Amino acid sequence: MKFGAIDIGSNGVRLLIARPLQLDEMKPEWKKVEFTRLPIRLGDDVFGSKEIGKKKIDLLTKAIKAFGLLMDIYNVDFYRACATSAMRDAKNSDKIIKMIKKETGITIDVINGNVESRLILNAFLHLLPANETFLHVDVGGGSTELTLIQQNKALVSKSFNIGTVRAKEKKIKPEEFDKLHAWIKENVTWVPKLKGVGTGGNIHKLGELANIPQGGYLKLKRLEELTEDIEKIDLHERVYHLKLNPDRAEVIDLAGRIYLDVFKRTSITEVMTPYHGLKDGIIQDLWERYFQNQKD
Repeated sequence: MKFGAIDIGSNGVRLLIARPLQLDEMKPEWKKVEFTRLPIRLGDDVFGSKEIGKKKIDLLTKAIKAFGLLMDIYNVDFYRACATSAMRDAKNSDKIIKMIKKETGITIDVINGNVESRLILNAFLHLLPANETFLHVDVGGGSTELTLIQQNKALVSKSFNIGTVRAKEKKIKPEEFDKLHAWIKENVTWVPKLKGVGTGGNIHKLGELANIPQGGYLKLKRLEELTEDIEKIDLHERVYHLKLNPDRAEVIDLAGRIYLDVFKRTSITEVMTPYHGLKDGIIQDLWERYFQNQKD
């Protein structure tokens, strides 16, 4: 049995196909069957003009069509396609979704920040020690989601229009950072012995550069050192010496600064890197629905 997740982000568009290794558990281990990421970067258009242009629409349509063919080839049983910040903000998203549905047969769900956060959390929440309190931070191309976690439960969550592509395009409003800082002060700064959890492609890559294993902890000091080191080198060195994809190389230091801006306002000194994201959460959610239906 195979499950498919399409994640349409502001920076990249991803397809994950996976199968559960245990058919009798709600939270099984997953075997990755196929993973494809395409750097379409819808946010380049949206955060400037509020619309997705013709070229990006064409690329997105081709990507979804290709993903559909791959899911057919791999005999995927269930799938879901979710779009996040860029599609939330795009004035022409409804038109694009209808056109892609007509051409590919695939329905795209534009999810809000709270749903996005819930799906991401569902991929790794059960892996966290239940006796510790965590602040989960997910930095994407268009938005940043913060969630306070206690005893493996989300207590409070908030999404902000702060992301790497917005930062690259200088489209983050100063008041959005004010809202972020106020939320942290109200909901987080009072928590003693707080630990961090970071998700998103950029912190995954930063964790890899620091040789942190999946589920390991990246020291905040090391995160700051890495971010500073990357800021000092040009795009060519980032691509050829650090072996980053060009679209990742352009924004990874911006992501590092957003994570640091959040974590430095708390008592956090280290950040867990579960290497899970929205795509993994979609897969887990599809499985849980199937698993529950089978039990019923």
